[in-house]
Amino acid sequence: MDRNLTAFLAIAAEANLSDAAEKIGLTQPSLTKRLANLEEDLGGKLFERHRRGMRLTAAGRHFLARAERIEQEYRQAREEIRALAGIGLETLRVGAGPLFHLRYAAPLFARLRNRYPSLTFELVADQNAVTLPMLRDGRLDVVLGAIEPSEPDALITAIPVAEIELAVIMAADDPMAALPLLGPRELAGFSWVAYSGATDNVPLLRRYCAEQRLSPPRIIAHSTSFAAALDLTRALGAKLMAPLQLADHVEIGGLVIRPTDPPISRLSTGAYVRLSSLGIPVVRQLLEDLKAVTGMNGKDR
Repeated sequence: MDRNLTAFLAIAAEANLSDAAEKIGLTQPSLTKRLANLEEDLGGKLFERHRRGMRLTAAGRHFLARAERIEQEYRQAREEIRALAGIGLETLRVGAGPLFHLRYAAPLFARLRNRYPSLTFELVADQNAVTLPMLRDGRLDVVLGAIEPSEPDALITAIPVAEIELAVIMAADDPMAALPLLGPRELAGFSWVAYSGATDNVPLLRRYCAEQRLSPPRIIAHSTSFAAALDLTRALGAKLMAPLQLADHVEIGGLVIRPTDPPISRLSTGAYVRLSSLGIPVVRQLLEDLKAVTGMNGKDR
């Protein structure tokens, strides 16, 4: 990619010349020269100096959106050329939400290693809000999680694989744990722990309570960590909403999960990938194997 553009993006990201120069392996004078060349070519100032570093001008902010798109297009083009040349990935970098990193990541990676013995893996266990930007800027190759209502980017595609059902986690010794199925009447008056990583969980629960003419849910704790949310559920005697498909995992920790009738919600889950990476054999294989490990080719209920 153009060296002047690389310099501009580094300064925009770091807001500091020294940090930006270190980031891309240049001296500060060389970085400053590249910025000056770009500003001369474009015919306008892109940054203004202030006591804390560098701040984008109005022109700089306008150009940043274009520059980021150029960087994405360049990365996608390089990925496509590498795929056409038969150059695979040495390391597959995957972002995954709780359901995928707790239940499906290990068997998925094991299947891929059988086909590609030299392949290594990097797993980022986090929510879509964190992992999708990492996919967009090339730090991840695939994101596994809930499929959002809209595409995150024109260069990224969502591939639905399985439908999940949201259910209720509680302590194994909770009186409600004796019931195989929870109806609206049983849900009345529960105290809840909210896993903040799934940003739509609380709105879905509130909508369910409204539709079933229940009082609004009482949220007594919030957690950005799913593991901590499980601990809080156990310690506080509360309830937590999570995919029914996590039953095996939660039972190990002295918890149980129970479906509701009617279901609180069913959500589509699957994979996000860059369009340019669809030609990479290991990525194509991951998508095929994902259907197998989630069960019944997308009908994991």
